[in-house]
Parts: sequence; C-alpha cells; structure tokens
Amino acid sequence: MLAPSPSKSLPFIGSLLAAFCDRMRSRKFRLSLDECDSYEVERMAHEFGLSPRELSLMSKFGPGAADLLPRRMAAMGLDPAVVDQCEPATMRDLQRLCSACKSKKICQRDLRGDHNSGWVRYCPNAGTLFALQQSTVR
Repeated sequence: MLAPSPSKSLPFIGSLLAAFCDRMRSRKFRLSLDECDSYEVERMAHEFGLSPRELSLMSKFGPGAADLLPRRMAAMGLDPAVVDQCEPATMRDLQRLCSACKSKKICQRDLRGDHNSGWVRYCPNAGTLFALQQSTVR
C-alpha cells in the first residue's frame, strides 16, 4: 500500500521541495541525497510520487524552487490546497515544472505587477493552470 502523500500529512507549504526538505530535517538527515543508498532514495521518491531521477533533479533546485506557484495560482483564483487535495498528481507536476523553470525572475516581477503581462509565453505550467481554472477544482 502506498504511503500517504506528504502534502496530505503536512500542511500545504508552497512546494513539494519545501516539504521534502522539511521532512529531511525532521528526520535529522545530514547526508545529501547522493549519499543515500538506492533503496532509501527510491523509498523517499515513492513517498512523494516521484521517480528517483525526478527526486534527484528536484533536490538540486533548493527549498524555495516552487514558491512562486502558489502566488500564480492565487492570482488566477486557484486555491493550491484545494488543487493539491483534489488533483495531487497534477499539483506535483505543477511543482516539478515550476521548480525547474528558468524564468523565475520575470515571473516574480510579473507577480508584483500586472498578473497577465505575458507570463503565458514563458510559464511551463500555463496550459495546466488554465485547464484547472476552467475545471471545478478551485
């Protein structure tokens, strides 16, 4: 049986990576992911609904890598906690893509001002966010 999703057992804190880092701290892990054996990496990845490769990639981005996602979602009238509850796999994908995005500075600037100032052109989550906005998950 699958372990409960961390997003269900932890309050929504803005990003999967932040949840991962909090969990690592709570377990007092001091080793980097590269120093864990493959079983431990696979187990942690499974807990977060990721492949070991995805977990390894996300661990390189830092704890605040997807912090802009909840702000973008709020600007669109989407509640990240509701999306996480109703569509956890979609939320993980949104967080994963946001974490790896190379347009964080322009996104942050756009979020400070006009929320519709062309973010659709650079945001890898634009299509999914618009689909969520049109759905009943808000």
